[in-house]
Amino acid sequence: MKILIAYFTMGGRTKKTAEAIASVLTNYEVSYFPVELTGKFIKKLKILDKFEKKDFSSLETELNTLDAASYDLIIFGMPTYGNKPPQIFDEIVARMGNLSGKRAIVFNTARFTGGKTRDYMKAKVEEAGAQVIDKSKFRKVLWIGVKNAIKFGKRINERQE
Repeated sequence: MKILIAYFTMGGRTKKTAEAIASVLTNYEVSYFPVELTGKFIKKLKILDKFEKKDFSSLETELNTLDAASYDLIIFGMPTYGNKPPQIFDEIVARMGNLSGKRAIVFNTARFTGGKTRDYMKAKVEEAGAQVIDKSKFRKVLWIGVKNAIKFGKRINERQE
């Protein structure tokens, strides 16, 4: 079984969560589609601002080759910005080829809330034709530990046993 984890991270919280989930996915061969903003904080904000204005020119090649055809399960992970995921989420879902009919899972990271983000993600993925079989939010004010993400990954594995 093959799985694709598509995530966005600016500060590392969502990446850490995605990697913790993947660390226990023993029933799957895991691949990633990471969108990681690196460098100094101001540089990250400038790129995020471009994304929010729907300028994805820095990712055109990657987005144009994004395809779910060879995967059995797709996991989408996003941070929460003002009760919604960043604009890159909508772009990933819109550009992912062969998503219709696939099984999917969504998760989000948040400092305080996050439920609206998770529900928005589920609705968007289902609009694209995939079946969302699970969803989760990982919330912590100062940092995100891996304990709950590992439990979530184990739950994903149990579905396949």
